[in-house]
Amino acid sequence: MAYQHITELNLRQVEIFRAVMKFGTVTTAATALGSSQPTITREILRLEDAVGFPLFERRRQRLHPTARAAKLYHEVQAAFIGLERINECVNQLRGAHDEVLYISALPAFAQTILPEAMARLYRTHPQVSVRIDSTDPRDQSPISGFNFDIGLTESTNVVPDADVISLGQFEQVCVLPPDHPLCARKGLEPADFADIPFISLGEYDPYRQLIDRTFDTAGVQRRMKISAQSSHAACEMVRRGLGVTILNPLTALSYVERGVELRRFRPVLRFWVSAVCPVNRPAVATGKSLVRHLRATCAEARQQLDGLLA
Repeated sequence: MAYQHITELNLRQVEIFRAVMKFGTVTTAATALGSSQPTITREILRLEDAVGFPLFERRRQRLHPTARAAKLYHEVQAAFIGLERINECVNQLRGAHDEVLYISALPAFAQTILPEAMARLYRTHPQVSVRIDSTDPRDQSPISGFNFDIGLTESTNVVPDADVISLGQFEQVCVLPPDHPLCARKGLEPADFADIPFISLGEYDPYRQLIDRTFDTAGVQRRMKISAQSSHAACEMVRRGLGVTILNPLTALSYVERGVELRRFRPVLRFWVSAVCPVNRPAVATGKSLVRHLRATCAEARQQLDGLLA
């Protein structure tokens, strides 16, 4: 069969191709699209004529995708995923009775200070809808546009086209299993960790790198037994007696009731909590209220930590 090469495909052709690939048969694809089997068959032939090469092999009255069809389907799926995300956003906005507040927060914050701040926000703004994405807001580019109203990050660095608001300043703390020999001390320093099983964060984590430099400067070798990508995972390892760690105080504080012990570490390793608020994004009124609650929650956490570490 000779094909006429046409450069442009229309959306209907792409939808039909996707349906046939997705459902496996022309009959099922026709049902899904609210069409008929002869119409879908005819449109597939037109599509092949448009692209200039066969997309399906006809065997025993069934269509079998070619290798080229599989590659094309991969690209089509990627495009439709973007469309589905747009539709999902529209549905969320349609279902929101008031505002929609988009938050991008590292897991260390999404699992500690954010839930309490959200609870306080809902007492006065019960109709607001919130969407939380547990990713690092710093990974987003201001060039393509931020997709959050408030980003929670562990840095005070300037972010282009965004205001960075300080919510709280802390010190990283030592996290120990109950009854560990180091629990007998009120404060710890690098020398206390010599040859002790130590649980680290991932090698690319900036706070892991800061801690490593601190021990290298002190000339202290730890037994680097386990590394974990999240601070919560590290605390779980400590809780089960697999080692000790040094990490952000908010996550550590959430594990005190589960039996771990916290101690101060010297030299001081600072830990900041900041809110990133894009300046070119339409303001959401409840965003300011949430920032206020987050700052209050941080202050209370700091007070609680000072009491535990006194």
